[in-house]
Amino acid sequence: MQVYLVGGAVRDSLLGLPVKDKDFVVVGAGFDTIKKLGFTQVGADFPVFLHPDTHHEYALARIERKNGVGYQGFSTQTKSVSLADDLLRRDLTINALAIEVIGLFDDTPTTGEVIDLYGGLTDLSNKTLRHISPAFTEDPLRILRTVRFLARYFEQGFKIADETLTLMQTMAKAGELSQLSRERIWAESIKTMQTGTAHHYWQALKTLRILPYLLKELDDHWQNDSIFNQIIHDLSLAKNHTIAVQFAIMCGGHLGDDTTNKTLIQKIANRLNTPNYPVQIATLLTEFHAIFNKTPNANDIIRLIEKTKAHQGEQRTLNDVIMTIFIVTKKPIISKNQAMTLLNDAINTYKSVGIHEIDPSLKGKEIGMALTKLRLSKLQDTLNEHVNDA
Repeated sequence: MQVYLVGGAVRDSLLGLPVKDKDFVVVGAGFDTIKKLGFTQVGADFPVFLHPDTHHEYALARIERKNGVGYQGFSTQTKSVSLADDLLRRDLTINALAIEVIGLFDDTPTTGEVIDLYGGLTDLSNKTLRHISPAFTEDPLRILRTVRFLARYFEQGFKIADETLTLMQTMAKAGELSQLSRERIWAESIKTMQTGTAHHYWQALKTLRILPYLLKELDDHWQNDSIFNQIIHDLSLAKNHTIAVQFAIMCGGHLGDDTTNKTLIQKIANRLNTPNYPVQIATLLTEFHAIFNKTPNANDIIRLIEKTKAHQGEQRTLNDVIMTIFIVTKKPIISKNQAMTLLNDAINTYKSVGIHEIDPSLKGKEIGMALTKLRLSKLQDTLNEHVNDA
């Protein structure tokens, strides 16, 4: 049995970047051998196991052959598979580097020599993303993975090899991206947001002419260079913020007609299988993006409070909406900190209004209308105090 550290851990260590996860390939072992040693299998038939102590992934060396449609349309062979066979099935040459380690329970390198069978070291040195073999075409997710790596290493000056880019564009034009499940597309999108590279990712999809085959509605929206450049710039400012904030900015809900934007947001969300919360923030941005371009009025503030449920203690939604607003608003009349102070005072004012303060003879809808009127009056007084203090 031989065990090898493979993939991203080798690649990133050579680039001098932090290694977050370690993946290993095991050559010369079977399912039963790994299980008896206490490893937990991932999936009923998939030859990947979690280490009992470190929880790193250990995969049996395997060959995958396309025999159907989609990412599940593969047959897997693990018997008599070499390291060379296993590395050949990978996507990019820089992801097919390996280092032999002592064993399953000791990942100390035996010699430290990097095993490079497909030119990965040269491509890493030249900062080139290149596919290993024609098998790249068997999984259209590799198009998005390659763009994600381009975004991730954009600051290091990486580029996609011409022949790989041509292959990616050919696959996209052939409709291969339509085979991807929405879950897989969203998963790739999340990874770019988590690493703070979403601005590079979406910019690359657009400039490499892949976006029309992935999200045509978004590509159509971005035909306006002014809108496209503004969104990419705002995404770069949001790179350290939540997925919801980044998604809202990507949808461009602060640019254009509100009704059109809400329709676009829903189409993007449907294609990406976006969870409800980021969609909620994007929709709220569409409605409230200009609230601090002028002195806010009580009616706007009360709607913001109620739609974010801030009066019910839901602070996260309000925080994300405000954060997003102040990223996309270029000339607000107050600062973000001033806005939050104002809103906190407004929330307290809103919550202070009780039914005992209105006419007890009122019934039904009249009660709600009277409470709203009183809240608006008191909120306006609070706003006036902040304006005078400013």
